[in-house]
Amino acid sequence: MAITEMILRYLAVFILQFFFNISKVLEIKYTYEKKIPQLLTNTIWINLLSLGSIYFSLASMFKGDWLIIIVYIAGGVFGKWFAMTHLEKYKYKIFTFLRIDFIIRNNDK
Repeated sequence: MAITEMILRYLAVFILQFFFNISKVLEIKYTYEKKIPQLLTNTIWINLLSLGSIYFSLASMFKGDWLIIIVYIAGGVFGKWFAMTHLEKYKYKIFTFLRIDFIIRNNDK
């Protein structure tokens, strides 16, 4: 596997795990607040992010790249930390980037 392909795979897994864990924190928040529309939208994102993360991770592991496990865990830990400490400050910037800000604004009312 070429070095650039490996770096892109590491980056993809890290980013997918980062957003997956942010989504998991939001899932708990939306469940507690009984915000059903946000919870259902978030569940779709959780499943998509999980599938992507697992796909790239397993593909690398089957090729003998065990370093991907560290990247997978690091992305998850960093995503959870970010969600717990900084999410409210950056919430709309992140969701605007993902183009789902209109869902959040309409359902926060």
